[in-house]
Amino acid sequence: MKRYAALFCYLSFLPINAQVQKAITDSGKEVVLFDDKTWRFVHESDSAALETILTNATLYNRDPKATRAVNSSNLNVAVYHDPKKWSAVPNRLQNTEYMFVGPNHIFSMLTADKSRIPNLRIVKDVVLSNVRQAVDYFRLKESEYRTVNGKKMLYLRYIANLKGLDFEYAGYYFINDSGFAMVVAYTMQKDFDKNFAEIENFLNGFTEVKYQLPPPPMPPAQP
Repeated sequence: MKRYAALFCYLSFLPINAQVQKAITDSGKEVVLFDDKTWRFVHESDSAALETILTNATLYNRDPKATRAVNSSNLNVAVYHDPKKWSAVPNRLQNTEYMFVGPNHIFSMLTADKSRIPNLRIVKDVVLSNVRQAVDYFRLKESEYRTVNGKKMLYLRYIANLKGLDFEYAGYYFINDSGFAMVVAYTMQKDFDKNFAEIENFLNGFTEVKYQLPPPPMPPAQP
């Protein structure tokens, strides 16, 4: 698991608020108690969502308005985005190369690493394991394979609560022969659905890119 630690560095950016408490029910299930007197099971994901990865036949492609590219320096991937809506800030902490700030308090981050991961099924297992350990409450909502800009990617959507705040996340996870990369977008859970079209449109700008070697230098001109 340690070799995949860079997959989860974005968890360090989760905001912190008031403390929450946890308890065990009479049936042995763990619950989290919130300040507003409500409670939830710590992990409410449907077992089918946890065990199964569906295949979405839709072909996802970047929006023509996504004209500005931010390229990873670790892997041959890029995030194309609409510069009128999104801004990118370099961030070199733990392989998180860029933070993105979008409209309506939507945030995203691009993470890439040269670690080799055999398949996307392992990516899902490690992501879910680490996220659940880092938050107070977790629920996986969607898990599917998608074709994004011609490449197979894993799509995950989930809710996580940390210190009393609910956030919802959606992201693409991609692997190739050189390593793995992910772009994850998030906002407050109560605002996620109304901003989902913008979030998904941004995520669809994630793509593998082909780098071309520069041409050889021209020989000096003959006198």
